[in-house]
Amino acid sequence: MKTDRVQIWKNSLFLFFSQAIRLLTNIFITVGIARLYGPEAFGQFSIAYTIATICITVADFGFDVLLTTEIANNRNRAAQIGRKYFSMKIIFALLSSAIMITIPSFQTFSIQSRTLIYTLTLFVIFTTFTNFFNAIFRGFEKFNYESKISFITNLIFLILLAVLGVLKIPLIYMMLLFAVTRLLGVILSVRQAISLVGANFIGIDFNEWRTIVNRILIYGLHFIFGSLFFQIDTVLIGIWKGDNDVGIYKSAFNIMLLILILSDIAFSAMLPVLSRLYYENLEKWKILSRLYFKLFLLTALPISIVLFFYSELIISLVYGSRPYKEAVPILKIFSIVILFRFIGEPCAMMITTSRRQHFRMIIVIMATVASFILNYFVIPKYGLSGAAFVSLGVNLLVVVAYITSNKFSHFKWLFELRIFTVLSITTLLVFLLWYSHAQLIVLLFSMIIYITIAYLVGLSNEDRKIIFSNFKLKSI
Repeated sequence: MKTDRVQIWKNSLFLFFSQAIRLLTNIFITVGIARLYGPEAFGQFSIAYTIATICITVADFGFDVLLTTEIANNRNRAAQIGRKYFSMKIIFALLSSAIMITIPSFQTFSIQSRTLIYTLTLFVIFTTFTNFFNAIFRGFEKFNYESKISFITNLIFLILLAVLGVLKIPLIYMMLLFAVTRLLGVILSVRQAISLVGANFIGIDFNEWRTIVNRILIYGLHFIFGSLFFQIDTVLIGIWKGDNDVGIYKSAFNIMLLILILSDIAFSAMLPVLSRLYYENLEKWKILSRLYFKLFLLTALPISIVLFFYSELIISLVYGSRPYKEAVPILKIFSIVILFRFIGEPCAMMITTSRRQHFRMIIVIMATVASFILNYFVIPKYGLSGAAFVSLGVNLLVVVAYITSNKFSHFKWLFELRIFTVLSITTLLVFLLWYSHAQLIVLLFSMIIYITIAYLVGLSNEDRKIIFSNFKLKSI
């Protein structure tokens, strides 16, 4: 049991490093391109990269999640399992590439955006195969392999990006650089995978393909519509408003995404633990889920407040004030979206770990449809602010749906006396910041009060005991 505990934390740590490396790389990419090339070129990049991300989700279709589980349970049959999933990966990679190439033909993107989309097709192919090999590493609990390869490829990419960015080479060459570094990742991953499984896992085997597709269908649809729900507004702005507006919108969107990736890292690290606890100890699963619900909420409140009141300063520091000043009101709206998503994430995690993923699938499909319909009417008339408000409204509906579809009293958790007290004091601090025009000294004073109240009032003695006694190591 002790060995299992240590392994869980080693896996979580390496997973954190892998995602943190990708996070830092994405920050440098987006900020670098936005500053060096301006809003219009940044918009062209954002359109192409967003479509590529959606197509990668289509190519993965949740197969990697199932592959990890299958290999973890049957390591002696890893080569045979790998061939079946590798065959499916080829089909879905070709499908996603066809979608990637076809999309510009049916939409009114600029010539520059279309060129970047075509170029990123290679990036899509190489990334989805890298994800396949990462799933094998996770199945063998060799998360360090993924971290090492991610570090090498992203470091090389960042060095080349810095050199070529200063020279301001055309963006199409930057996209080729994306593809080349992902190809390097595939090559390194193949070598490591062969050392684990042997070379015969790369082959064609379509036996049981229907069984595999049926098993992964719910996860695949959830991943695809989850990606569409979160990013469809960027694509629609590119179609209806143009590259420059996409650049403005994405400059605020990426700051929000940076914060949300932190919650994704926490989600990924805790998912295996909560999945196991649901079957081994349901009461501890509830306790830990409730604690994470509380911690996510208490963490999101100050983040949202700072982003709302200091959006202009943040945009100026990250991108430069003059080209991106129109992004300031967008970031204010997104600061509230962050709060909603942090509240919803623990509820979503409980749905997933209790094996009721079909509820999440239905919710994100409905949210995607609602987002498309609302943006169809709102974006042409109200522009970027309208799209941001649609995102705010749809995310609120998703959170409510996650809470109400759960079997547990999340509304009771949200309005328990301790949390209600913290929310009430936070409301007073927001009014104080508003009337003081968010002076830095007032912000500092407010944050000190908030942290004190959140710790002493928001967290009970039992909560603090769980946190500081390494509950996960001792009790799992």
